[in-house]
Parts: sequence; structure tokens; C-alpha cells
Amino acid sequence: MGVSYRRYIQDPAFQQEVRSACAERLKQDLEFYLKPKVDTASLLHGSIYGNPVLYPEDSTPTLLPILHTVDEVKALIHRMEGIDLSQAGLVGEFIRRYRSLGKPYRWRILHDPTAVHGPGTILGFLFGISEFLLFLYDEPDLSLALIDLVARITVRYSKVVRTLTQAPETGVGVFDDVAGLLSPELFERFLLPAYRYIYSELAPHPQDDRFLHNDAAVAHLLPYFRELGVNGINPDPDTPPALIRRELPQAILYGAVPPLLLRNGSPEEVFRAAKQCIEEVGKDGGLVLTTAGSINMGTPYENLLALCYAAYMDRG
Repeated sequence: MGVSYRRYIQDPAFQQEVRSACAERLKQDLEFYLKPKVDTASLLHGSIYGNPVLYPEDSTPTLLPILHTVDEVKALIHRMEGIDLSQAGLVGEFIRRYRSLGKPYRWRILHDPTAVHGPGTILGFLFGISEFLLFLYDEPDLSLALIDLVARITVRYSKVVRTLTQAPETGVGVFDDVAGLLSPELFERFLLPAYRYIYSELAPHPQDDRFLHNDAAVAHLLPYFRELGVNGINPDPDTPPALIRRELPQAILYGAVPPLLLRNGSPEEVFRAAKQCIEEVGKDGGLVLTTAGSINMGTPYENLLALCYAAYMDRG
């Protein structure tokens, strides 16, 4: 829409004006209704640990790391045990903005307030990604204690937000790109127990959504995702969709058009890539046509239309 991203995120009234303008255009061009939503740029969950938020003018906000020493890790574990999550980080402001809408928006597993960051991404926020990976090797026992805390706080956070927004009680989307940076051995030792706890607490029923977003490499972790009962996945652009379908046959695949192709390619190239994805893994259902990962800033509107037209043309 050609507006300041910083203002869009920080100014709630302006944000809803922009979303309203987008909704009108999407309704006109695609007969699609963009429902009301409070957009926190996926920082809501990560903010509860107290990281300062950096708001660039025209790019996605980021959380600045706060852990650099063993003593700081121990202090964080102690502090988070008794924290009021209803007022931690951006949660209080989010709830105020949410209630100001005057009506609930349609709850989804993708980027709604009940979604959570996985333990890898949370530790990436806390340390910085390289420093987090080094910390696993340097301080394995303390790393396990911190990851256990993160898992428990994640469940508490999600339940608090569900209560404050009257969201459904079960089903969860876990967003964790950083997990894909770990080897199978490291994932199994450090992150798998946290994943088991998060999914078992927040999606305990067979019919519950157990969605996972990981647009780092996922091929080497697919057996673990199958064990966890993941039934919806938004993967990286390099893992073949057919491999994901074979390893997770019951999962809905959210993909698998490469996001850089969507941003940098022509509408014709996007259309062809989308049609190829449909041919490979969508003919029998179980495909939500979108990018393998996120939609990057600077993606042309015409390319988004091409993606939608590919799905529209195949609707029969």
C-alpha cells in the first residue's frame, strides 16, 4: 500500500485504516474478505521475555537479544517463573487493541494470537541465533533448563491469551524456523521434549490442529514431525513437496511456491510455479496454495494475484 511499516505496526488506528483499504481492494479484485485483525508483526509471543523491540522504518520489527552470560540466563529463568503474562511484553497492548475492534475476528492456526513461537526461535530471540547454537554446546545442562522453562512459559502464555480473547481452547500453530538449523541429534536432545510438551498441552485431541511453520530446512526433521503428529506444515522452499507428502501423508501442506520467486519473478513465472505445485501434491486435496515460508516485503501485488488465479483456475 506504499505506507510506513513502522507507523502501520505502532499506530493502531492507522493499521486498521490500511487493513480496511486492503480489504476493499481484495474484495474488488478477488472477492476475498480480509477480516479484522491486530498485527504485531509476529512479535507478540517473543516479547514476553523483555527483549527491546527495534522498529525500522520500512522493514519487519525485530527483538534485540538480552542474554550474553550464564548469570543472565539463570536470572531470566528465575524472573520468568513468576511473571504476569497478561501484562508481559506486548500482550497488554495487544489485548487493548484487540478489544477495541469490537468484534472477534476469525480464528485461524496461522498467525493468530494462540499461535506460538517454537523453542528454537525463542532462544534465537533471547541470544541471537549464532550465540544460541554455541550455548547449546558450551552449556548443555543450563540450555536444557532454559528450554524447559521456555516450553512451560509457552503453554502458559498461549492459555492466558486464549482466556483474554475467548479463543478456542485447543489447537496450536508453532512457528520455529530456527529448529531447522539443528542437526537431528541436537533437535532430538534439546528441542524435541519441548515440542512434545507444547503440542500435548495445547493440542491434546486427535482432531486438534498441530500446525508447524519452519521455512529453514525441514527434510532432516520430518520423521520427528511425524512422531509429533504434525497435521499441517508450512515448510522451506528447498524440500520437495512430494517428500513432505510422503513423510507426512496426513498433513495439510501450506506451500510450496518459493517466496523469492513470488517477490522477484514475473506473474507468468509465479503462475507456472503454482500450477506445478498443484500438479505435484494438490490434485487429491491437502494443499493450501501459498509460499513455502513467508511473503516477503516488496512482493508485487500482481504476483499475489497470479498465485490466486492459479488456484482459481484449478478449482474444478
